[in-house]
Amino acid sequence: MLLFGALGKHLTKETIAMDEMGKELLAVDVFAMSIKFMADDLMAVVNQRLTGIIMETDIHWVLTVPAIWSDPAKQFMRLAAIKAGIGTERLTIVLEPEAASLYCRHLPVDTTICDGSLTISEFPTGSKYIVLDAGGGTIDITVHEVQSQFTLREVRAANGGDWGGTMVDKAFENFLIDIVGETVFDTFKHSETVDWLHLSRDFELKKQTAGTQSNGNVFMHFPVSLIDLFETEQERKITIKDAIVASKYSKTVELKRDRLKISHSTVEKLFEDSIQQIVKHVQTLVKKERMADVKAVLMVGGYSESPLLQRAIKSALPGIHILIPQEASSAVLRGALIFGHNPMTITERILKYTYGIKTNLPFEEGKHPESKRRKTDAGDHCDNVFDKLIEKGLSVTPGETQVKRQYSTGNKKQTRLYFDIFISEENTPTYVDDKGCTKIGTIQIDFKEPDDLPGRAVNLTMLLGGSEIIVELEDEKTGNKVINTTEFWG
Repeated sequence: MLLFGALGKHLTKETIAMDEMGKELLAVDVFAMSIKFMADDLMAVVNQRLTGIIMETDIHWVLTVPAIWSDPAKQFMRLAAIKAGIGTERLTIVLEPEAASLYCRHLPVDTTICDGSLTISEFPTGSKYIVLDAGGGTIDITVHEVQSQFTLREVRAANGGDWGGTMVDKAFENFLIDIVGETVFDTFKHSETVDWLHLSRDFELKKQTAGTQSNGNVFMHFPVSLIDLFETEQERKITIKDAIVASKYSKTVELKRDRLKISHSTVEKLFEDSIQQIVKHVQTLVKKERMADVKAVLMVGGYSESPLLQRAIKSALPGIHILIPQEASSAVLRGALIFGHNPMTITERILKYTYGIKTNLPFEEGKHPESKRRKTDAGDHCDNVFDKLIEKGLSVTPGETQVKRQYSTGNKKQTRLYFDIFISEENTPTYVDDKGCTKIGTIQIDFKEPDDLPGRAVNLTMLLGGSEIIVELEDEKTGNKVINTTEFWG
């Protein structure tokens, strides 16, 4: 969730991640170590099972990320993978709802709708459906349209929010705090960490089955260490049983020795906030123009296996088919394999942002603010102008150049030309320091032999249809090129 945030959130190589105990480590190292562990584990297993040796260089790696992440967050993952020892030329970043969608296009999908006969693979060309990818952290929502048997186009830019399964975990933490108090709970987490992890995992199992029955109770092991901590804090004035009786859960929660009995209605209440946010967002999306002919919602991701979420989506969208593959939690993984073999399965994407570069223009009295006036060898210029390259909302095709521009140096003997690349949620920003503009990277080209006069031409091209952006600079005089070296750490 560290990588999901506002567009302007500053993400750098120095960004710190904090663990449950408050200890800190560089975020890029945490991600790199996680990726390296999985890559090393895979290599060990593959070489045990196969005759002959598979080299790491024989493998093309596919790393999946939520579609609602920003470009800097995707670039951050690429950097972490490189740090883990995966060569950038052997790495593809894939958007999770697209991967899940592809998997479901390739296989018949057992659905939970009453006729049981509808599958995504049978959708005719032009059919639109929503992909709801519900994970632990983010809820990722995209709208796809069938192009041909195995290709798709994106109809709406990815959207969603941080309403995933961890929101339910947080509600469970708050439930425990209501019973034992914040001080006791924090002490328990820090001093009895193993018991806390066991309790969390026990809740994870109960979470997956919540909603399968509406009456009766859920039983959970309640750690003795937590009972002792509570009663020590209270100096034995009140037992934990008495505290539960005195709380708002007196009629729905009971402690018998070290077993906690919780009514189903109380457990379901823990899901309320998360589910309401998801349902509200999906309902708003369906009401929008171009969504009238949406045929179905495809639910994937681990949280989509929750009967409570499934029921809520079904009742919120009457008349729309709800499809859930049998292995919803691994649909992204399986789809990523398909994408790795055939990246051209997505034929069109919608731009989420307007892209531009910081430039300067000849200063115009009365039009440009005095604060942005800069003197150059080519005369006075207005600084920090947002030069729009391409506008948000446009459809772009992977592998095609969408932007081609020419720029030139403004000073004599200039040794390099660099470009600060910005994105904005506005359609037409004026200046790069306007509200809503965020710098996502810098790319530069060096001149081994600078010219005596300003005006050295450089061509900039940009490909935006893939899951990552590719930028190329070409020195027109020498033909020297710099490709795909945008460092998103401005």
